[in-house]
Amino acid sequence: DKTHKQSNRIPTQFTPRRSRNTSNRKARQQVVMKSRTTMKRTRCRLPVLAASALILATLMLLPTALPCAVVDGDTQYVIHIVMDGLRPAAVAKHLDILPNFQRLRAEGAFTDNARTEYLETQTTPTHFSMYTGLPIEKHGYWRDEDIGGKYPKLAYKESIFDLVTENGMRSCLFTGKDKFAIFERSFQMSYYKYFKKREDVPKTFISEMKKQPCHFSFVHLIDPDSMGHKYKGAATTFNGKVPYDEAVKTVDKYLGQIFNLVETNSTYAGKTLIIATADHGFADVGNHAKTDLIDNHKIPFYVWGPCVAPGADLYDLNIGNRKDPGDTRTHSYEGIQPIRNREVGPLAADALGITSTKGAFGQQDTRFYIGTGSCRGVCDESGNGTDTGGGDEGSGTDTGGG
Repeated sequence: DKTHKQSNRIPTQFTPRRSRNTSNRKARQQVVMKSRTTMKRTRCRLPVLAASALILATLMLLPTALPCAVVDGDTQYVIHIVMDGLRPAAVAKHLDILPNFQRLRAEGAFTDNARTEYLETQTTPTHFSMYTGLPIEKHGYWRDEDIGGKYPKLAYKESIFDLVTENGMRSCLFTGKDKFAIFERSFQMSYYKYFKKREDVPKTFISEMKKQPCHFSFVHLIDPDSMGHKYKGAATTFNGKVPYDEAVKTVDKYLGQIFNLVETNSTYAGKTLIIATADHGFADVGNHAKTDLIDNHKIPFYVWGPCVAPGADLYDLNIGNRKDPGDTRTHSYEGIQPIRNREVGPLAADALGITSTKGAFGQQDTRFYIGTGSCRGVCDESGNGTDTGGGDEGSGTDTGGG
């Protein structure tokens, strides 16, 4: 009951996933947002929201005008990093000694106020949401454990792993938790491995990427969550230090190793999008299970790579599409949603140029911009987007009112 196809042309802002055409495989791929089935098509072929203040000001005055832009080179690889249990306050507190978190913020687009799922702040159900793009209410997996067998047992839920694998690309999962075996059984993936030693996750990921590239990689760094549970809270002091904060410093070191892989290996340099977030936050005392504690809901969301607006606030890039929730919890279906970690799967699919005719990825009606400040416009002389991807630079017109 699954039918997938790979789009080899640059996505259009309002082009439904199920109606994208295929042509030149080497066409430059745009990584800006998730196209959905109910959206009208824009005449601008290449929808990227520029990050500069001037462009943003122009958009506020002329909300129907969007710049035409294209990724300067293919995005061929996506690395999805989940820093398990990471609360953004711990990063902000030690930012001066976290050089690689600094890079994510200065060179990429980010927010410290994204949200995990409304109904649960537990690892397994929130990962199902990230992989499928669905809220817990729709994918139906509530338990924070491996229940055995495959899930869901009755209704297939399409995942980013399935999309990548069925389009002839390699999808890989590297984790430090054994309960993730349920994902290996439930989804199609090219590589899966669980590691008892936390430090073996990034080490083996880097080694595997040097031997045989994964087009989509999930890298699970569990250090903050492990220390939060062991010492019963993210603010607990032991021997004059806060173990949770020390774990965040360890994660920063791992990020540096991944940056080094991407930038020094010609296979990945300039062709890799990094999406880094958390599955849930962590409370000062106790753990992350209580859904009434806002620190369990607050998570960071970082995007780094080709055509990402450097230093941009993701909420500023998504005015009208996402709403900063402040210190509140926002229900999964009430009004404009905050940025959530379940953006990852559909965003990764768009970055890789993968489309689907069935499943959740082809049914969601959301847009998510990561912006650009340096990509070339590709429009025809009239300023309208062209289906061929050629022509002179100009501005496209958003006929969908967005």
